[in-house]
Amino acid sequence: MTLGERAKEYYVNQGLNCAVSVLLGASDTYNLGLKKEDAKMVTAFGGGMGCGNLCGALAGSMAALGKVYLPEGVMYSPEFKDVCAGFVTAFTEKWGTTLCAPIKEVNVTPEEKCGKTVLETGNMLQEYIDNLMKK
Repeated sequence: MTLGERAKEYYVNQGLNCAVSVLLGASDTYNLGLKKEDAKMVTAFGGGMGCGNLCGALAGSMAALGKVYLPEGVMYSPEFKDVCAGFVTAFTEKWGTTLCAPIKEVNVTPEEKCGKTVLETGNMLQEYIDNLMKK
C-alpha cells in the first residue's frame, strides 16, 4: 500500500483530516512510530487551517519531512530548508497553488471530499522522500 493510499484510508474511512491523514500515512510507510495522539499537532492545519489557507495535505507533508529527514535530536539544518522548498515547489507545480480553497474547488467530491488531494499528495511525498533517500 502506498503512502497516499494509507493517507486516504485515514481520511475517507477514519474521518481524520487531511493534515493528520498524510502525516500518519507517512508514519506508517516509514515506521516513524507516530500515534494518532501525536498527530494532533497538525490537526489545526486541516481545511486550510479552517479557512481555506495553506493546504492541510501540504502541512502534514512538511511535518512528515521533518520527522523523516532530520536526525534524532536535530531541529534544523541548512539543507532541510532546501528539502522543504523542493517539496513545496513540486506541490505547487501539481496543484497550481499551496492554498486549500482553490484546490478544493476542483478536487472535492461529495463522496470523498478531499480524498483525491490526500491520495495524490501522499504519493508525491513518498516519491519525494524515496528520491531523497537515494542521494
